[in-house]
Amino acid sequence: MLALTVDVEEGFHSLRPSAHTMKHHPPRGAFIRPLQSILGLFEKHNVSSTFFVLGEIAQIFPEVVEEIYDFGHEVASHGYFHLDLTKISLSTLEETEGKSRNILAKITGEAPIGFRAPFSRINPAIISLLSKMGYVYDSSVVPSVWIPGWWSDYGASLCPYRVSGGEKEFFEAPIAVFPYLRLPVGGWFLRNFGVTYVKTAIKWFLRRGIPAIVYVHPFDVDPNVQKLGGVRFHVTRRCGEYTLKALENLLETFDCPKVPIRDMLEKVMV
Repeated sequence: MLALTVDVEEGFHSLRPSAHTMKHHPPRGAFIRPLQSILGLFEKHNVSSTFFVLGEIAQIFPEVVEEIYDFGHEVASHGYFHLDLTKISLSTLEETEGKSRNILAKITGEAPIGFRAPFSRINPAIISLLSKMGYVYDSSVVPSVWIPGWWSDYGASLCPYRVSGGEKEFFEAPIAVFPYLRLPVGGWFLRNFGVTYVKTAIKWFLRRGIPAIVYVHPFDVDPNVQKLGGVRFHVTRRCGEYTLKALENLLETFDCPKVPIRDMLEKVMV
């Protein structure tokens, strides 16, 4: 199975969590048009997936969440603000995530069961809190080598697994990495390393019966993203048409179920 997941956020959210980008910038709506390109592509290929939506985006643009849901996709949480959650208190996180969860539930009529942390920054205390709040799974762990300012969960499993220690059953759905190199698959890596790199990783997973979870952002398919300015070329390299065509290439290449993470876990965690 393959899940082409989407982190619904603005372009500036995808920058590394430096002192500058950690400052709060209210969403401006530049993500909407590229998001609709992704929705249109998924509809063309009859694909359903998981969209991790920031709470403040859902609050400001509820019609966007309605559109995602009406297209038959799973709506999950990406936190309320796009912040490194390991740097805020659990009480603050519980308050903001409760707000985000309520907003998404009000829009879709269903409380989200999935979560992905901004910048993929997660720890056991946050996992425990998510389970307590009613979430069923997290998809933040990236079992990659250490990348400065990005991810480092090298020892984590490549397969979805049950998280022990909580009162309720809770699952982790790791994001796919390239085998042996252990570098992430999707987003910046799709654009800078190319679609063949991603296809090779997905093939490795599928041949071993391991579900492959890939991530992208509206930012990645936005042809106007270069207007951000002030960032190095590799940050916005191949944003727009290249990445949209690469996603279509992935959809056409793999003759396997393309499903939301929710459905994936129902099938593999039995």
